[in-house]
Amino acid sequence: MSRWVDYWRAVSGRITWDRSLLRGAWTVPWLHWRGRRGRPAQRGTIAYWPQPGAPWYTMPLALCSTSLRETRDLRAADAVMIFDDRTETTVALPDTDARLLNARATDISKSHVGDVFETVFGYPVTVDPVRHAGVMVEKSEENGVHDGRIVQGPLTAPRPGCLYQRLADSTVRDGVTEDLRCICVGGRLVLVFRKEKAAAARFGTAYLGTTVREAQDCFSTEELSKIARFCDGIGLDFGSVDVVRDYPDAGRPYIVDVNKTCMPVLSMPVGALEPALRRIGTALEALVLSPR
Repeated sequence: MSRWVDYWRAVSGRITWDRSLLRGAWTVPWLHWRGRRGRPAQRGTIAYWPQPGAPWYTMPLALCSTSLRETRDLRAADAVMIFDDRTETTVALPDTDARLLNARATDISKSHVGDVFETVFGYPVTVDPVRHAGVMVEKSEENGVHDGRIVQGPLTAPRPGCLYQRLADSTVRDGVTEDLRCICVGGRLVLVFRKEKAAAARFGTAYLGTTVREAQDCFSTEELSKIARFCDGIGLDFGSVDVVRDYPDAGRPYIVDVNKTCMPVLSMPVGALEPALRRIGTALEALVLSPR
């Protein structure tokens, strides 16, 4: 019980209460029930540290249909997921011989994401707000805040605790923008949740529609290779990478955010979300059970 009390203390201020989250009150139990039907015999175990793996996150939902079972015994587990949704992780790693997942993903601040992105892709997503002339995106450095807004540069007094990014024009039709949420497991892009949003609310969590796409249908071979290198550079063994394309600039991709404790798109039709979660679970299971 104390773990859950500590968990709610840690995340309560970062939860965005919207229709998608409220819909999860019935979809999450349904997905767990569906996932456990016909579940194969146990072949391995996974533990979460320091936060419990709450049932509404992508990883527990994806694993409920696999041969992996959750355990609280960190020493006996085959894998331990470093499950900490703070922007910067400073917790001590557990004393275990288990495979550690996301142990190197200690900093997912927007500035660090921008640094790794520029190193891998060769061009920047971050801009200097004092020198940038034109529109740009102002965002909190913190994970899960969803407070992005468009501002005009240059600024004489940038907001403390914020980062400024290039505004990639991801408009796909009049008044509608596109986000590509890439689910990565072991450095491989498993699938893409293609989300459409109203342009006026492009930084929020309300979607006009979400579809599941194949990685190779959304990215070139070179782009997939760079996304894998980005995941390695930021230490992401499992999580999501948010990509937007600047369509006026030949569709050039920009990684604008990383989430190492991602949630599924609960607003999706359950019939489309369930097979996507099973695919993610299969990839996770293969990663945990693979030889080291």
